Amino acid sequence: MQGRIDLAKYQQEREAAIEHDRKVRELRRVASPLEEMIASGRTPQSVREMMNPEPVSVAADTSVEDAMHLMREQRISSVICEPGEDGAWGIMTQRDVLARIVSAGRRPADVKVTTVASKPLVTVPAEMSLQECAEKMSKENIRRVVVVQDDGRPVGIISDTDIFAAVEQFGLPE
Repeated sequence: MQGRIDLAKYQQEREAAIEHDRKVRELRRVASPLEEMIASGRTPQSVREMMNPEPVSVAADTSVEDAMHLMREQRISSVICEPGEDGAWGIMTQRDVLARIVSAGRRPADVKVTTVASKPLVTVPAEMSLQECAEKMSKENIRRVVVVQDDGRPVGIISDTDIFAAVEQFGLPE
C-alpha cells in the first residue's frame, strides 16, 4: 500500500484546530468564568480562576466624563486608573463617581479620573484563595479588588458578586 498522505499538512491542520479550540475556550472563560468552571467540572480555588482577566484601564488625565462613557459602552462598573504624576495605580468605580462627582455637584467633564480614583489600590495576588480575598474585601469595606502580578501590574479584577456566585454554585472550597 502506498498512500499519498501529507502528514505535515495533516499535523498543521490538527494543531490549528487545537489552537482555535483553545482560543474559543479562553474567550468563554473570560466572558463567563463561572459558566466555564461549571462546564469543566472544576471547583474554583483561587482568585485567578474567578477574576475578570481583562481589566479596562484609562490614563490618569482622562476626564471622568470620558471614563463614564467608556464604562457604559463596556458595561463595566469600574476602570483602573493608570499611574499619573503621583506614580500610583487607582480604581474609579460608579460609587466613586456618585460620591465625588454627582453628590458634590461637580461636572464630570472638568475632573480627571486621577482625582476621583480610590488610591492606594487594594490588591491581591492571583493565587490568593477566594476565602482570603473575601476576608480582605470585608475588612477594607470594598466590593472589588484588583489582582496583580508580582511586579504590581494589574492583571484582573474580582468582585464580591464573582465570589458570591462561586460559593453559591460550588460551596466553600475545602
